Amino acid sequence: MDTPRLPVFAVGALVFVFLLAVARVSADAETKEITSAVGKSWSVPLPGNATLDLAWIPAGTFLMGSPAAEAGRAADEGPQTQVTLTRGFWLGKTHVTIGQWKSVMGVGVRAQLVKAINDETLYDLAGRKQTMREFMKWSRDADPAAYLGNEDDDLPVYFVSWNDAMEFSRRLTELERAAGRLPKGYAYTLPTEAQWEYACRAGTTGATYAGSNDAAALDKIAWYAGNSATGYAGRPISPTHFGPRAVGQKAPNAWGLCDMYGEIWQWCRDWYGPYPGGSVTDPAGPPVGTGRVNRGGSFGSGANNERSAGRAVNPQPEASAYRGFRVALCAVD
Repeated sequence: MDTPRLPVFAVGALVFVFLLAVARVSADAETKEITSAVGKSWSVPLPGNATLDLAWIPAGTFLMGSPAAEAGRAADEGPQTQVTLTRGFWLGKTHVTIGQWKSVMGVGVRAQLVKAINDETLYDLAGRKQTMREFMKWSRDADPAAYLGNEDDDLPVYFVSWNDAMEFSRRLTELERAAGRLPKGYAYTLPTEAQWEYACRAGTTGATYAGSNDAAALDKIAWYAGNSATGYAGRPISPTHFGPRAVGQKAPNAWGLCDMYGEIWQWCRDWYGPYPGGSVTDPAGPPVGTGRVNRGGSFGSGANNERSAGRAVNPQPEASAYRGFRVALCAVD
């Protein structure tokens, strides 16, 4: 007697149900993994035994920008806007360092500079088409050391454009997904400008998370023009601006973030544009623009730049000695 057989469509349906169940178990495991990490630091293992530490930033509401009476305030820091961030995220406790950059990208800061010097791409810079070399007034024949500060692995990486920072984030996302450590729907990226300021303030409303931005406060939390020469050893970037220092030497804010002011300007994801005022939810900046936001000031900038609300704008392809980034881990749509 013939053995009864299931119709082909029934077998297909059973296979589909089985695969769906497996997918749900996998998704549940991923959700459980990320849920268990919410509220905690996230340490990312990188190739070559390096690590990248991120702090958890909870969802919340804050007032973005500065009041009219804040000393050093610029016009583009207003109108103050109430911002609600509906989802928490992780943000690097420090800038991405030269060592972390090398572990993911395979090159150091000197190679970054050489790449920029030899880039023959014509960009829209300062109102005309020109190479980055022309824009930055570099000489192709000069020794790269003429433009470099120190190159130690614990320094923040510099000579990285916005494009470079996003490429690092993309590669890190790929590495973590391939390793099975990154749940679906999450990616490494740059923080939005709102995420950056919210994380920087960590619940504070003053000029800095230390309250003021006078020398007494800034010397504890930032490397900036007022103290960048103090104890600096090695190769200076310029006779007056010296260079970046090892990350994490200054006092962190309440959420464990160091060097939010000074050290190296930090790229944000947004195109630069005016604040809308009123109340907004999860803003990501204008849809188009001509420059990208960077925040936090640098070792070469004065006290006015070392404030939670301070803003700057630079061309997306610009790679300079004064700009780097910290990476964010966010839920993405």
